[in-house]
Amino acid sequence: MANWNEPTEEELAATLSQQEIDAYRGGGAVDGSDPVASLLRRVAALVRAWVSMGGRCKAIGPVGTIPDSLSVYAMDFTMGKVLNRLGVPLNEDRRKALEKAEDLLDKVATGVIGVENYAEEEGEREEDLPATGPGWAQAAPERRLD
Repeated sequence: MANWNEPTEEELAATLSQQEIDAYRGGGAVDGSDPVASLLRRVAALVRAWVSMGGRCKAIGPVGTIPDSLSVYAMDFTMGKVLNRLGVPLNEDRRKALEKAEDLLDKVATGVIGVENYAEEEGEREEDLPATGPGWAQAAPERRLD
């Protein structure tokens, strides 16, 4: 089983109530598409961009997927977007979860924290994985002002 997967509404429902998800969906998209599915795709693209920017992941999963280790944080980030659009103030627990998610995702984007390389099968070795991602996303030598 791959260790990068597409975010799902079921994962979002672990962070938000079904009533909150339905209220977000009820706002609807102009083109008639599902706004929840669209939001999950946009968040996945954003998380993938942050992983690429960090430069520590050698193998990125297929388009639309994110590392399993970031799934909870991506859903907490998504929760903030949904509740903001609904005009619902965040309680203390949700505010802390959103802040933690934003902090962790920022650390991934700046290369402070790395995530697991994409692996199609459990137990794949890192040296078996192809190097992917743009060249600018690779770790650069340390720069210091002396």
